[in-house]
Amino acid sequence: MKTSVFAGVLALALSSLAFPARACGVSASGVSSCSLAEHLEQTRPHWALGASGLYTSTRLRFSGDLYGDETRWAALGVFAWLPTPALVLQAGLGVAIDGSLRLPEGEYDFAPGPIASLGLDWRVWQSGPWFALLTSSLSASFARTHLAGSPAETYSAFDLRLGGQVGVELARLLQPYVLARVFGGPVFWRRQGEDVTGTDTHHYQLGAGLALRLGARGNVFVEGVPLGEQALSAGVGLAF
Repeated sequence: MKTSVFAGVLALALSSLAFPARACGVSASGVSSCSLAEHLEQTRPHWALGASGLYTSTRLRFSGDLYGDETRWAALGVFAWLPTPALVLQAGLGVAIDGSLRLPEGEYDFAPGPIASLGLDWRVWQSGPWFALLTSSLSASFARTHLAGSPAETYSAFDLRLGGQVGVELARLLQPYVLARVFGGPVFWRRQGEDVTGTDTHHYQLGAGLALRLGARGNVFVEGVPLGEQALSAGVGLAF
């Protein structure tokens, strides 16, 4: 299960927020009592919360030249720290709700299981309304699979993902963007009493998304990835 889509999209939504500055105190001589840089640092958000839902579809290759098609549904909550206006550090926890893995012997159903992620994202470039982000995340998910007539088996997936996003802010309200990511990581599974390992057959994603500002510090987003590992996600973020 690949959960790092959440981290990159939430970082885009949060780092795209713009916040109005409040005036500093001014003395009778007209000299400001604080610098603009100091005041912006004090008033900008330093923390954020997000919630997302995700659907993924990918093809896996297991040891023994075995191939299977996997689909998963998941929900994730993210807590983020913004140490600078351009940097987002985040941690996420959630649950893989449902899904299936189709193999020649039949379809394995996924039981709900925990997922976790850590991410670091950097707004590396800004020129007027245009911006670019570099994204990174490490994620893990755990579940049990079940095939009719067989006992449940353990299933664990780990993923390291690096990517980039380029977008534009329109009317201080919308942020459409395009994305590219590369990733890799193992799957450890016990199939019919035997331990097997696997990985994705496609180690990339190409897609696009749209973030919409909600008030001064909120965003909602939707993202679609039709090429490589396919995914569809949506969620909301709030900075404070």
